[in-house]
Amino acid sequence: MDLMGFLSDHMGHFSLYDLPNLVFAVLLAVLLGYLLGRFGGKVRGAELRALALWAGSAALAAAIVRSQLPLAVVLVALVLLVRSNQDGSRDRALQFGALVLGLGCGSGAALVTLVAAVPYILVVRWAFKSKD
Repeated sequence: MDLMGFLSDHMGHFSLYDLPNLVFAVLLAVLLGYLLGRFGGKVRGAELRALALWAGSAALAAAIVRSQLPLAVVLVALVLLVRSNQDGSRDRALQFGALVLGLGCGSGAALVTLVAAVPYILVVRWAFKSKD
């Protein structure tokens, strides 16, 4: 197997041209989640950042699933498995993010998930910064 074959095997159902769109969609969802909390719900601080993170997580999950019923069913199954953990929104948000990243890698789109994970992890760091 050559390098290009290896790379194309790990792109899943994505093409190279989908990567900027994926990153844009996740970051736009974060911005819209932030604006929703800030101006719609008038919340601030950690709760506001958590809303933005949930919006970005949902966008990443939807992008990875992309109208594929088997992946959607797997995502729902994974969410139901960890649903019983009610420890806190931080733990639940991190678990959901980890599930989405694992779903992306397991679905055959490991390289796409790697590209999307870089800005996503930066958003997570921002959402869970220690000072309000």
